[in-house]
Amino acid sequence: MTSKLHYLLILSLLSSTWAKERVLFDGKSLKAFEYAPKSWEIEKDGSVVCRMAKTKDKKGKERIRGMGYLWTKEEFSDFELSVEYKLSPGANSGIFYRSDKDNPVNGGFEIQLMDNEGFQKKSNKVLPARKLNASFYDGVAPTGDYSKPVGQWNHSRLICKGPDVSFHLNGKLAFKINLDDWKEVGNNPDGSANKFKVALKDLPRKGRIGFQNHGQVVWFRKILINIP
Repeated sequence: MTSKLHYLLILSLLSSTWAKERVLFDGKSLKAFEYAPKSWEIEKDGSVVCRMAKTKDKKGKERIRGMGYLWTKEEFSDFELSVEYKLSPGANSGIFYRSDKDNPVNGGFEIQLMDNEGFQKKSNKVLPARKLNASFYDGVAPTGDYSKPVGQWNHSRLICKGPDVSFHLNGKLAFKINLDDWKEVGNNPDGSANKFKVALKDLPRKGRIGFQNHGQVVWFRKILINIP
């Protein structure tokens, strides 16, 4: 009898957990998001891809620019986000969270997504590790390079609980941080400088989730969120 009750309790807990999981993108609909017309489109394989626009600068030279982020309509505080992503050669993108969609860089947090080698070669510069793929952008470098080759799908998992934030890439822990450690404007806990105009501990612990359209092609799929 005890064994049966134990089994039923476990089943109940699992059912409760499953009930909290929500599908933000199922490969068919973007109804959970807002975005500029034609800036994001669903591919035949069930992924969503960002589109670019051609413009000309003051000298008449043609430029390629992103057409805007893909933002959740809803705000989230504590959550576990599961996302698969794929980068094009030289791509630079990101996943924003607890963010202000009108001020994403200084009004929220970012997971950097980047073809490290391709982007640095294309831009002819060497970036600090805290700005490379799977970093807590401009705050903490990832513990290693766990990304798959460009063109292959990566599985990522972002967990936010109060000040604690962790990010897993392809089953490896890329970073685990406490936001309360970022007490000074423009400075990281290790003494390095960052670009932010607000001490990160003072940013809201609730906001939107956004996928960046930064001028290079990137794909996302299987976007799921668990809310406690």
